Amino acid sequence: MNDESSTIDGQPVVIRRLLWQERGALAAHLERLSETDRYLRFGGRVNDAFLIEYANRSDWLQRTVFGAFVGGDLRAAGECQILARDWPRQAELAFSVEAPVQGRGIGTQLFQRLITFARNRRIRRVYLTTLRHNRPMRQIARKFGMTLCSCEDEVEGRMELIAPTPVSFWDEALEEGGAWFWTAWNEAVSAGMREAGSR
Repeated sequence: MNDESSTIDGQPVVIRRLLWQERGALAAHLERLSETDRYLRFGGRVNDAFLIEYANRSDWLQRTVFGAFVGGDLRAAGECQILARDWPRQAELAFSVEAPVQGRGIGTQLFQRLITFARNRRIRRVYLTTLRHNRPMRQIARKFGMTLCSCEDEVEGRMELIAPTPVSFWDEALEEGGAWFWTAWNEAVSAGMREAGSR
């Protein structure tokens, strides 16, 4: 299924990389997470101030965030954090999905995009840490062939990535280009509707 062609309740779902200028949208998304979902994402209880500071961290060169926009609003995010100066290159993945759009395949789509992104940056191994009772995240990890290891209340997933190919580079370019096309189209349509409504 193409990310840019999927819908939720009739609204288009567009998955693309976030720009630094969109960190406010990331903060707003994180603030909308329920207390339970915040706990699952960060492994503990966090307040709004923490989430705003997290979204505005200056490590965007090491951290790439993909967002899932539903009807133009950021409703989920997947992050790829490159681990400092490791060789072979390694990265940690993390995900957050707002309750109203959970169970709709967004986590799977984000995971796929992050894996392609990491592979094309010659990252050889990705990690995922989640809580033992986060069953949806464990199911997604298994779907992609991650090796899972339990330790007390946490589960760590590990996955070895193969080298990039021309096809994997093409897939990423096509997905990202298509997502930005839909973003521009939606913004143009929204602007046209606002202009028509103001007449």
